[in-house]
Amino acid sequence: CQSLIFYTIITWIPEILVQKGLNTGEAGWMLSLMQLAVLPFTFIVPILAGRLRSQRLLVFIPAVLLVISLLGILYGDSLLIPLWMSLIGAAAGGFFSLAMMFFSLRTQNTEEAANLSGMAQSIGYLLSAVGPVLFGWLHDTTHSWTAPLLMLVIITMLIFTVGMGAAKDRYVSS
Repeated sequence: CQSLIFYTIITWIPEILVQKGLNTGEAGWMLSLMQLAVLPFTFIVPILAGRLRSQRLLVFIPAVLLVISLLGILYGDSLLIPLWMSLIGAAAGGFFSLAMMFFSLRTQNTEEAANLSGMAQSIGYLLSAVGPVLFGWLHDTTHSWTAPLLMLVIITMLIFTVGMGAAKDRYVSS
């Protein structure tokens, strides 16, 4: 689900921002800003996750940031778009690196880690491929960005719910 959100945003956010009043160059720069904001969190979150017994806080914070930023893009002032894009990047970086860390944190050996990773990434990337198409279809059907962006908020809540379970200090084999 985190990949679905990331690829959907990468695909559609420039168009959304243009319709909110930015020119194409500004929209492209906002996408770049989002991707730059991803970087530090892909390094920081794994370090924190490895040191914590439970990663629940590391699930909670990106979920809150993502919901706030998606609603900010939908309902907020255009002057705050750089903030919303930075928060989306922070949340995306946090979610991605935490998802990758769960493969090793929730398994007891390399075979389990490989099996969990293979299953999760196969299903995950198949699901993520549907995201941009579904998002575009919702926009075409409703002639608005409201339903598609609210779909991403709902998917974020799903990530939060599943992530809180995955963040418990236990192994998948137990």
